[in-house]
Amino acid sequence: MGEIEELRRRLEALEAEVHGLAEQQAATRHLAVNSDRDVAALQQQRRADVQLMQALRTTQLEHSKTLAEHSNVLGALVAGQVAMMEHLQAITDHLGITPPEQSSQD
Repeated sequence: MGEIEELRRRLEALEAEVHGLAEQQAATRHLAVNSDRDVAALQQQRRADVQLMQALRTTQLEHSKTLAEHSNVLGALVAGQVAMMEHLQAITDHLGITPPEQSSQD
């Protein structure tokens, strides 16, 4: 009888261990499924972030081009105004006209 009781005790211990391992396996499977979902969500967010960064880059390039064009136009306008002022000065010098004094309020 002692041997049968020993076998029964060992069988119960083995069954408890198998049950514990089955619970651990279920918990591990649950964690793996949740991890897969988390990774999928992170990948989706990363793709959205990359698209956003690409859109921002495109917009920045467009703005840089527009700013360069505006700078060129402004440079041409300033050069034209300087040329006009030089011509006006040459005319007034030729005619002997002196410009009026600027008031102290300017």
